[in-house]
Amino acid sequence: MSGDQGGGGEPSGRERLAAEMRRLKQESGLSFGRLADRTHYSRSSWERFLNGKQLPTSVALQEFAAVMEADAEYLTGLLEQATGAGDFGDETAVDESPPEARPPAGTSADKAPADDTTVDGPPPEPASESESEPAPADRDGKDTTRTWRTNLRRAGLVATGALAGSLVTVAVLTGVQATSRSGGTDSASSGENLTQHSPKPPRAGCSHDTCLRRDPQAMDCQWDATTARETWLRGMHIELRYSRACGSVWGRIENGAVGDSVTIKDKYDLQQSATIRVDRDTYTSMLAVTDEAPPTTVTICGTIPKYHAMECSPEGSIQP
Repeated sequence: MSGDQGGGGEPSGRERLAAEMRRLKQESGLSFGRLADRTHYSRSSWERFLNGKQLPTSVALQEFAAVMEADAEYLTGLLEQATGAGDFGDETAVDESPPEARPPAGTSADKAPADDTTVDGPPPEPASESESEPAPADRDGKDTTRTWRTNLRRAGLVATGALAGSLVTVAVLTGVQATSRSGGTDSASSGENLTQHSPKPPRAGCSHDTCLRRDPQAMDCQWDATTARETWLRGMHIELRYSRACGSVWGRIENGAVGDSVTIKDKYDLQQSATIRVDRDTYTSMLAVTDEAPPTTVTICGTIPKYHAMECSPEGSIQP
């Protein structure tokens, strides 16, 4: 990760934020792909945020905190420190909002790789030796307290992780032995106990017709979302996302450019569209689906005006 450090060896605000986000992601066990599925930012965007190449937007930070069940106020404080110091990194992110509320076009697209693949090599380790040193006397007392609090929490997590790893190993070995004696009953019980600690997604805020034209993120419909259709156009990923809990679908494009758009249309000719205003991704509002009009009856099209190109799924379907 590139970034300047202060004269006293302390990491910059951007580096502290990126390191904290990497720590939370590592603890959650989520991949960049799963993180993208649970938010409205692409895998490549999260790679840039967590590698410290670009500051996340405030909206992205709120979504990240919700997925990680982390302290959003603390992360926002780190973001404010970085932006207040003018520490924007290689690229500056522009705050994103749902398609209908986005700012006018004109902001240049960021300089991410053309495809949505993971960048080579793992991100740098979040902790450094300088983080364990006391902050200089002329720094804000709050920053010093927060730095020490973070270091202590990391030390506790390392110890807890080592203990948890040992316990899991013992549990697995015990389960294997018990299975050989009792036919697998103890092993199954152990698996049930582990799944009991999985975090539960929030309850969906709408269902079927009540989701019509509403934002999937605002209604918590993204938590169980799957890709019902997908296609590609000149490196742009076009997806029809489906939430069973909400009984609705929406369109999403990734790795596009400012001006590219996505449109979905159901069998009743209702449609929703969205255009990239900033960054490289966007998504539409929702259309309801039913047993009579399932996701397979919905058409999705992506458009790149610069090349006068359009791609739809299913292929050969009537374009919106």
